Amino acid sequence: MGFLGFGQFVPNAMTVTVIAVVMVFEFQKRLDQGVPLLQLTGLIAVLQWLVGPVLNYSTDYVYGRYSMYVTEDEYFRFAIPATAFYVTLMLSTGASVRQKTCFSKCHGKTFSDRNCSERRSVRGDSRCPQVRRHGRIFCTFCHSCDTSGRCTSCFRGIRCGCCSLQQPASPLVSTSLGSGMFHDLILWLAILFCFWFAQRQWSVPAKLTLLLLAAISLFSIQVIKQEYRDQIRRGQSPNIVSLIYEYVTPGGQAWETDALSLAVTRLNQGWIISAVMMHVPVDEPFAEGETVRDAILSALIPRFVWADKAMAGGRENFRRFTGLEIQNETSMGISPLGEAYANFGVNGGILLMTAFGATFAAIYFGVLKYALKHPTFLFWIPLIFYQAIKAETELVVVFNQLAKGGLIAFSCHYLTMHALPRK
Repeated sequence: MGFLGFGQFVPNAMTVTVIAVVMVFEFQKRLDQGVPLLQLTGLIAVLQWLVGPVLNYSTDYVYGRYSMYVTEDEYFRFAIPATAFYVTLMLSTGASVRQKTCFSKCHGKTFSDRNCSERRSVRGDSRCPQVRRHGRIFCTFCHSCDTSGRCTSCFRGIRCGCCSLQQPASPLVSTSLGSGMFHDLILWLAILFCFWFAQRQWSVPAKLTLLLLAAISLFSIQVIKQEYRDQIRRGQSPNIVSLIYEYVTPGGQAWETDALSLAVTRLNQGWIISAVMMHVPVDEPFAEGETVRDAILSALIPRFVWADKAMAGGRENFRRFTGLEIQNETSMGISPLGEAYANFGVNGGILLMTAFGATFAAIYFGVLKYALKHPTFLFWIPLIFYQAIKAETELVVVFNQLAKGGLIAFSCHYLTMHALPRK
């Protein structure tokens, strides 16, 4: 499909549909094994870099300036092969979580399914002692941090992974509903859902039904969240269920042109990438690897040593490589795909995305090898790859999260396992 897209031999909508179907199939295949992190990352990339632009090009759902800035052939000649090769290399190692197998080793040996059932009936808890221990530690830790207002969504996610395989992730929900910011909620609930979902085998129809319901839920949140935030700013107490019912039911505001255009725009990261393709190299020369080098060095060198290293938020690169203006309070990245083009153009950008997918897969493979020996480390994996999952995040943020998140995850896991008392 990548080669077909590069040569523009078949309609782009057909190529993108095939790639999207393959990614959905790969995602559902791993869904009841554990957190399908590589598959989730690839699926989000395909949706935002390919599916969203196809909808933008083929429909009238265009919202304000968030339109495609180059022709369809020009955009997809780069985006299809770059995305397809990135995803293919990322999935090529076959690395994926097998949650049941890992947790059965928490006692130092592997248990059969029959023994696991017997153990559950005796203990009354499907989680092993080490998982319960991690859960108690993080419940205490996050409660203290919540009190001081310093608990991040990452640590709440790890706590919920350990504690809430059978309980609701209420802290995540309450925080997002109070602020009207749903990005972290959606991402962490997806991860926590995978932890819970992998406790048993599911049929393919059941998995596809759940994916359809998830898509409907995401669409519903996208169309109501602006009104939800407006009501919060007015001092009201909005009811998210009532708003979804009001917007999504037949005849509701979700089906108006403006609402659908906004939903398509939120899915479409391609408008930013196309703006980069229009601006570079006509008005801004290719960066020739500058931002990639800075991203790697930024991940390795602490800020107190390199005071001028790049800041998170993406505003500097957005303004530089798109030529568009955004407010200083707005965070908007050009994505790894846009950054690949901004550095090396079409051919070099495709090669960079291929190398990025291979690097991602190699790091993930190494982390899973460690998790085979230390099963409870599975709950720390999202902290390492939290930023890499998102398709709009720039390389400097991705590499920083991989480095700092990895350091924190391995250090805290070691302390939890070895320094803290076991009883």
